[in-house]
Amino acid sequence: MAESFMQQLITSLARRTPVLDEALPSPSGSPDTMKQSHRPAKSHLLAEDRPDFERTLDETLTAEAADTPARLNAEQLRTMALAASGLIAATAASEYAQYIAVRDRARQKHGSEAPLTDDGAATQPGASLTAVLAVLTPVLFGIAAVIFLLVGYALGMASPKPAIAATLLTAGWSFAAATAATLIASMIGLLVAALRNRPASEEWARNEEVAAARDAWRQALRRRGIEPFLREVRNAVSRSLDQDEAL
Repeated sequence: MAESFMQQLITSLARRTPVLDEALPSPSGSPDTMKQSHRPAKSHLLAEDRPDFERTLDETLTAEAADTPARLNAEQLRTMALAASGLIAATAASEYAQYIAVRDRARQKHGSEAPLTDDGAATQPGASLTAVLAVLTPVLFGIAAVIFLLVGYALGMASPKPAIAATLLTAGWSFAAATAATLIASMIGLLVAALRNRPASEEWARNEEVAAARDAWRQALRRRGIEPFLREVRNAVSRSLDQDEAL
């Protein structure tokens, strides 16, 4: 069914008609399957791996730029490939499963238990709160220092000079010193936190086994998925346009 849908997708894209919302043939003919057949094809890739897919696609398009017919540009090919990303990714499913397994083992080995964002970076639960406090504390102390100093000096120019002016000046300089101290402490704290979180988010990515599995997946994706897809799309578009011209 995957090969049949691939041909349907290529032919429809070549004729510039949508296909992702069309019903797919269902071997079983069950109601549940029929309902699912009207849904768009979903990518099998994790969100953090989509940049690798797109990077591999772009590299392939760049390498094959000289072979691209004038009637079909690289951006059109890229759009078609992204629309069929789930089907293309399925051609390298075994290598992708191996890559994920190796990557998960490497993460567990380095103690990366924090959830990953879309770009693959690990996040610690209290990291955002610490960063907010590190930024806000010096700012608040600085604002307080400016207010106390301005009011203190303004009152100090009055005659007679109120006794509270000296108190406000003392408080202002105290807040200024606190601002400098908290600013330095915040910078040190953020640096220490970054160094502490570095093994969990970066060392696993430098693992040779992970790099080899990732490279094997990308090579399989390019060889068995992207290149054949682009080749078939070019051929389908050429045949379709030639038929239209003949008519």
